[in-house]
Amino acid sequence: MPTVILIDVSLSMSRPVPTPDTSESHTRLTIAAAAINTFLDYLSAHAKLEYVALVSFSSVYEVAVPFTRDFDNIRNKLPLLEEGDKTCIETALAGVNQLILTEWGYQTPMQIILVTDGSSGVGAIGRNRIIQALPLPTSFPLKIHVLPIVSPHDPCLQQAMPLYQKIVELASSSNNNGSNGNMSRGAIYCPDQLTVPAAIAAMTKLCEQQYQEFWCSLKCGQLEARVQLFPAPQPAVHEGLGATYTITHQLHVIGFLSQQELGTPIAISKHLVIPQAQAGSNPGRENYGSKTPTKEGSSTDSSTTEEDMSDPSKIPNICVLLHGALKVEGMSAVVAVGADWWGTLSAWCEASRARRSCLLLSVLRPGAAAAPSLGPLDQLGPADDGATPSESFPVRTQVSYGAGAGGAGCAWARPHALLADVQKVLRHARKLPDKTQHLYKELNRLRRAAISLGFSELLSCVGGALERECAALAGAAPPEAALQLAHAAAALRDPRTALDVKHTLTPLPATYNAAAMPH
Repeated sequence: MPTVILIDVSLSMSRPVPTPDTSESHTRLTIAAAAINTFLDYLSAHAKLEYVALVSFSSVYEVAVPFTRDFDNIRNKLPLLEEGDKTCIETALAGVNQLILTEWGYQTPMQIILVTDGSSGVGAIGRNRIIQALPLPTSFPLKIHVLPIVSPHDPCLQQAMPLYQKIVELASSSNNNGSNGNMSRGAIYCPDQLTVPAAIAAMTKLCEQQYQEFWCSLKCGQLEARVQLFPAPQPAVHEGLGATYTITHQLHVIGFLSQQELGTPIAISKHLVIPQAQAGSNPGRENYGSKTPTKEGSSTDSSTTEEDMSDPSKIPNICVLLHGALKVEGMSAVVAVGADWWGTLSAWCEASRARRSCLLLSVLRPGAAAAPSLGPLDQLGPADDGATPSESFPVRTQVSYGAGAGGAGCAWARPHALLADVQKVLRHARKLPDKTQHLYKELNRLRRAAISLGFSELLSCVGGALERECAALAGAAPPEAALQLAHAAAALRDPRTALDVKHTLTPLPATYNAAAMPH
């Protein structure tokens, strides 16, 4: 997850810190710089593919260093930061939000490390005003960690702590709007005392808790290798059942599909698959395209020298084999990442001057219905098992969402198109029971399109609209209208069929209506 270091450069950060040793003097800003250098050192050793930006703020904000993987640029910029006037956290967060949306959009999970002096600069009334002005929660998944450069017994910290806690809480609520609803929360890391070692210890604790590496094994048949997933995957929640799923530490390749057959199923997260560095190799080199696998029949015992083993391009690895095969054949691998949870592996080339190639793991939504065009993922198998000669792998044919009983497909390129489809459903709902069949035809059409696009929130909204229509029915309305509206609203929210694109909503039977009507 890309990270923004948001550092306070107000006048209060330039206050000298009293130390017993008078040979070396520090300010809160120099202590903050030491903590940030510790963070960059940790990333250099454990997450050198991370993107980091440095933003300074006082009453205004400045992007000192845009998103980069060259951490030396940030180290060199820290001593050159200019002092400002007063602290305005809400202004700084608004600027950071704009920077993130410009660089990464709405889907990428982000982290912000707020380094400040532990003083909000205002009283209780001003603190409440700041909380109301905070641009939180955001439209993208976000975690904010606060590192106050202050003694834990400082009265200013006690007054500012409710503000910091509210910032962390509101940022965590942004995760419900993102692709990963179970993303962990941010936290406040206060040093034990106002010294450089204490600030470094607090930053180290932040790194160990929030920037952990995720190592697992990648297995394909009899071949297996230890790999790292970057960024580290987060647990996911099944939208229909509410169950929490966690990626296991063994990824098992269970089959292969051509890119045309696979299509583009919705992925909740994507991760680089980086093989474990061998002794003497460069751990940061993940360019699979530059590696040459060992030729078949060659004897590694006699031909492999110590110099060859120090060159990562001459060390055999399953990741190299998979990357080359998938790239040449135009295929993707289906991978079991957990119980009732799947993903896909594909060859990916970085869109930069380096043009580095690597394996990309796309984690699908939990459950067997994550890729509706393929049918249940737990039922996929070779085409030879029970398939006719005319059928191809996968056995289940693709579903056309724009044809069949559902009528024409939904084109929601603009908001007014979606609004028109929802209004059409509500118009039929107000003319029940005469328009019962028309209502369910439009509901099925809307439902199939929403599931295929991963827009399941639409179904809950339409269900709520139908319930409001039911409550607003006039006293002279036929009782069947209320029954059909309640039945349709419940069917849209049924967790058993929430993501089943092949399920069809049907009207409440007439016999049941008659039995349910009061006599």
